[in-house]
Amino acid sequence: MPRRRFLPAALLAVLALAPAARADGPMSFTTVKLSGAAGSTEPRITVAPDGTRYLDTNDTSGNEVVYRSVDEGNSWVKTPGSPPQASATIDVDVIAMPTGRILASELDTAGLNFPTGTSDDGGKTWTESIGPRLADQDRQWFASGPPGSNKAYLLFHNFASGVAQHNMWVSTSSDGGKTFGPPVPTAQPGSDAYTDLQCSDSGGPSDIAVQPSGRIWVFFTTRAGMVAPGGPDFGGCFAQPLEFNIVNATRVWVATSPDGTPGSWKDYLAVDDAASGQVVSMQLAYGALDNQGGVYVAYPESPKPYPDIGGAAIKLVYQKQDPAGDLPGQWSKPITLVPPRPDGSLGTTLVHLAVGDPGKIAVAYFRAAAVPGAPKPVWYTHVLHSLNVLDANPTIVDQRVAEIPTYEWTASEMMGICSPSSPVQGPENGLACDRSTDVWGISLDQQCRLGIAWPSRGGTGGGAPVGVANAQDGTWVSTEQSGPTLCGPDTGGPGAPNAVNFAPPPGVQGAPSSSSSSSGCVDRLAPESRVSGRVHATRRGIRVRGTSTDLGCHAGRARVRQTVSLRVVRVAVARRLADRRCRFLLGDGTFTPERSCLRTVYVSTTGRGRWSFSERARLPRGRYTIWVRGIDVFGNIERKTTKRNFARFTVR
Repeated sequence: MPRRRFLPAALLAVLALAPAARADGPMSFTTVKLSGAAGSTEPRITVAPDGTRYLDTNDTSGNEVVYRSVDEGNSWVKTPGSPPQASATIDVDVIAMPTGRILASELDTAGLNFPTGTSDDGGKTWTESIGPRLADQDRQWFASGPPGSNKAYLLFHNFASGVAQHNMWVSTSSDGGKTFGPPVPTAQPGSDAYTDLQCSDSGGPSDIAVQPSGRIWVFFTTRAGMVAPGGPDFGGCFAQPLEFNIVNATRVWVATSPDGTPGSWKDYLAVDDAASGQVVSMQLAYGALDNQGGVYVAYPESPKPYPDIGGAAIKLVYQKQDPAGDLPGQWSKPITLVPPRPDGSLGTTLVHLAVGDPGKIAVAYFRAAAVPGAPKPVWYTHVLHSLNVLDANPTIVDQRVAEIPTYEWTASEMMGICSPSSPVQGPENGLACDRSTDVWGISLDQQCRLGIAWPSRGGTGGGAPVGVANAQDGTWVSTEQSGPTLCGPDTGGPGAPNAVNFAPPPGVQGAPSSSSSSSGCVDRLAPESRVSGRVHATRRGIRVRGTSTDLGCHAGRARVRQTVSLRVVRVAVARRLADRRCRFLLGDGTFTPERSCLRTVYVSTTGRGRWSFSERARLPRGRYTIWVRGIDVFGNIERKTTKRNFARFTVR
């Protein structure tokens, strides 16, 4: 969405390594600052089938750039090429298709449309997509699926023309994002959702997701136009005060279609605070699906009506599908994840949601804190998770991801409410007032480990945490390294038992929806890998090769050696130090800071059954070790053993 832009200060890359976490405790994250990326950004993140992570954001000149990580988020480098663009804004999105193709887009000021491109070579080259370019498209979201198809979906809303007629639109691609068909409206005239959307009475869409069945889900927010609380709903054109661009919604809607065709969409009201006037979006009410088809919505909720949105709680609603009709069933009562502060102080904002197994959720968000010497609340990036959120008394673990402040503003200022007493406060807040960026990235990899991408504002501009410790401008990526995961056994993370009946959530590509690959056979066994020959290593780099096989199911038989079910093979190159300490080679040719040798950092290889790894890097003299780890499409992870997937070498 259009907003004021600020030039960030100079950037520097840092690596913050958190301590290991227990399975029933907090997650352990590696947090990396992207070199050359700006702070006033809306970064988006995705994980490809081979485990490579991609992130779409803006550099300090405002250009759209894509970064990639081949070592599980420990280091990031820009891709050699950049997606098609003209005058890029910070509204970007990126997804990885089941084929490994990368689809990236930005909202361009040259006509308010979405220059979009695909890459089949890891971002080296990009091909521009062909799709609808309306007069004023705004805030795009992508999704792909179902597995085995080549479909991609583009969700957006119309911006200025929404004053006359407003909707949430979905365009479908059947060729992997090369071309997109005409946009289809998700809200039908005559419905409450359609009536609420009119007069631009929504800040935009919140997310799109696709089930393995192919059913599409869209999430968005609106306000009801009630003359009196609890009275009839006259729609968005009667909602007060009049707002534009930033809309403080009181309702959350979910629209769904079996295939995205015109007339097939139906909408359902998931959250309704219209009578009380409590705000339930702060631009986003993020939706997600679990791997069994359950639908979830996470949202902030202010304890007071607009314009005082401080002290917000975080809540979640859930529903199971109707097995007979594949349509939404009964929504749960709201589950409180973070309690409100009735006095309106501090609070939460900008909620992002990821879900794995039913009841296993993670929510990334900004949380305000009172910092000595700071005249306004200081906001930090938080993650909360629960492995039993659907229980009567769920366990919620909340943690600050990094000691890096993102903004210093009141909750209302975070959402652009800078003129609450003005007679034209709504349009003025949405067009003239500065505010935080709205969207950032959240993902799960094939082991259901969490990854988030988030911005922090530095310098001396509005909202910058001036004088607050660790304040700096930039785009950051926090990747879970150990601790609880959202799929499989509750003792997840590296070193956990091999996953059984692994079912990644919709949107996590590269693995089937269950671990039964053949009649009566369940794959519980991890791959086996070997290093072939000797390791070629000098002070200028390393080259190693080997073989891997998976002990999978074939024709109903278990323990059959094959390569078809291998997903990825990774290696960990460690420089051995004293006292069982190591430094691990990263995907950008540098080494991690000193850490325990047990906290292994892996880098992806080229190939699977026969694989190789080479890297130009400055290797100091000393003793080194290599571990090899194969992962199959069902999430089974190879264990370490010095008898097979291990090698030693020395650099002289």
